[in-house]
Amino acid sequence: MNGLIAFLLIINVIYLIAALLVLLLAPRIGPNPYFGFRIGYSFSSRNVWNKTNRFAGILMTLHALSLFPFIFLDNLAYYIVALIVPLVIISIAGIIYASHKLEEERVEVKGPVKPIKPLETTFVWKYLGVILFLILLLMMLIAYPSLPTKLAVHFDAAGNPNGWSSKNDFNTTYLIFSAAYLAVLYFIIYAGKKYPVSLHSGVMKIGRDTVFKGSILSLNIVFFILMATFLWIYFYNVSGGFKGAIATTYFLILTFIAAFVPIGYIVYRWRKERGVRNAA
Repeated sequence: MNGLIAFLLIINVIYLIAALLVLLLAPRIGPNPYFGFRIGYSFSSRNVWNKTNRFAGILMTLHALSLFPFIFLDNLAYYIVALIVPLVIISIAGIIYASHKLEEERVEVKGPVKPIKPLETTFVWKYLGVILFLILLLMMLIAYPSLPTKLAVHFDAAGNPNGWSSKNDFNTTYLIFSAAYLAVLYFIIYAGKKYPVSLHSGVMKIGRDTVFKGSILSLNIVFFILMATFLWIYFYNVSGGFKGAIATTYFLILTFIAAFVPIGYIVYRWRKERGVRNAA
């Protein structure tokens, strides 16, 4: 088994586990900012949360299982397309499903519904993603002439290469992957303004726009990690830099940033909201 197949197999198993947890565990845990199909519609009530997570969990599990044949095609671009396109469709289907369940609940309650104000962003929150994307694109254009024809693009825990790609395939895949994240980012910003109920924090007392801004923050961190990873691959292939223990430390830092910065932001907003309620 080559390095790329092993890497994609690990990614897919993680995705399958996450899908099963959404299906089986999220309904038991209830609405939370860390785990499950976390959109405003599902946060509106425990009943909507449970039904939406079961629905999305089933779709995600079926999707994860269907991805295994793509792994053995040994083509990263095919796998990324097969992963991202259905995942976007599943997300949209989950949002629509949750909105219908919320409407059904409103009809059953037959009570007035307080309108939710649009979720707005500041200049930095709104444009940081596109700025980072343009910086990454500039980095790729500058680096392209000096990259070798064949690149080491995947590495083991010790920082040794175990997966390779042509530089054209690598740059094309990287550009598609980055553009997809940018599209998701601006879909979230648009949805927050036009359909705020889909991204508000609902029954969780962590601030009405915390899920909205937390999602934007997470995607901006993804762009930062894409930039850092590109630099790693560039310097490794051009100058042989970032080897061994340095590589392991480098990726541990990136993993820590990806995992804990958004959680830290949510905890900060929760503490701030609690302080406001206590003061009132």
